[in-house]
Amino acid sequence: MYWFGWCLFGFVALWTIPPTIASVFKQLRPLRLREPAGPGAAQDSLRPDTRSLSLVTVIVPAKNEEAQIRTALETILRSTHVRLELIAVNDRSSDQTGAIMDDVARGDDRLRVIHISELPEGWLGKNHAMHVAAQQAKGEWILFTDGDVIYEPLAIASAVDYSERLKLQHLTLLPRMLPGRMIENATVAFFGLSFTIGMHLHLIRTAWPFSYAGVGAFNLIRADFYRSFGGHTPIAMDVLDDVKLGKLVKRNGGVQDFLSASDLLSIRWQPSFWGVITGLEKNGFAALSYSIRQLLLMTAVFVVMMIGPYFMAAALPRESASGFIATVLLWHSVYGIASVLSGGGWRLIPWFPIGAISLAFAFWRSAVITLRQGGVRWRDSFYPLAQLRSRMYR
Repeated sequence: MYWFGWCLFGFVALWTIPPTIASVFKQLRPLRLREPAGPGAAQDSLRPDTRSLSLVTVIVPAKNEEAQIRTALETILRSTHVRLELIAVNDRSSDQTGAIMDDVARGDDRLRVIHISELPEGWLGKNHAMHVAAQQAKGEWILFTDGDVIYEPLAIASAVDYSERLKLQHLTLLPRMLPGRMIENATVAFFGLSFTIGMHLHLIRTAWPFSYAGVGAFNLIRADFYRSFGGHTPIAMDVLDDVKLGKLVKRNGGVQDFLSASDLLSIRWQPSFWGVITGLEKNGFAALSYSIRQLLLMTAVFVVMMIGPYFMAAALPRESASGFIATVLLWHSVYGIASVLSGGGWRLIPWFPIGAISLAFAFWRSAVITLRQGGVRWRDSFYPLAQLRSRMYR
């Protein structure tokens, strides 16, 4: 057991340390503006001629989001140092979402509203809403974002500047997660750690085919490249639309990057711990390709690598348990970094097992519900499991 413990530690270290270190340095900072030429220089020197900037089309699909949509649209419209076109899509809302969009549009001609009343066969609602808006986009860049993200004025300009300097085709940004209760924060932090490890963050800008990412809160993509592979058409029935957009970029030879943007974007992912669990109801099993085999494999990895070391460290003599103890400490260390980056802080370090168990429960719950009802219910529409599996982008 002595050698098994240290072999386990070595594997976990190789698996977790490189992407965790990368996450510390992959941070998008606000665009540094030019200083005025002298004491008497006009403040306008801080404002570049927007006619020389790339036009960005921001697309916000929303259904029944009347509580957040006004704030989201208004913070986007307050963006500076960028040429902006904003398209808000009211996707079959039954509340005041569409009316609020129209009201905001009356005060700013950069905003256009599209109202969708019917969902065509072969499309998920959100994917279709983004597809329809993208057909009307005039920008050189298209930004897909959610209706509950809060933007700082320099967020979009900073992202476009970074993308153009590095000649990217796709940039994904992770917002700062507004904190809730401890157990909610612990689960969100573990999700962030799992996402960072799973996408091989340190390899994201390479040609490694398994390193790709997408986040619904901020997916910025070059319009001509997006259209070159058919836009959202290949992922019309894919629940993981944001991640699969990143996969499409990588499969088609695009260069992408993934950064945290805690100074530029913020969001309350879900309103509570149970909201996090239910929020993964449609995504959890989808992330495992609706495969029971992958679910069991994930569970085995979870038990052996994350939970098992605690039991081995407690049951074995100290010398035999040293590798398992080191593994436990390593998990808490990388989890602590993920906790800080997600906004939960160092105080979440002891909560690693709770976060891990909570997320595992969310994935199992997603699988059981999806299998029991024979599909996924999303935005008041039901999509049969057989159809989702057959149309899933692989």
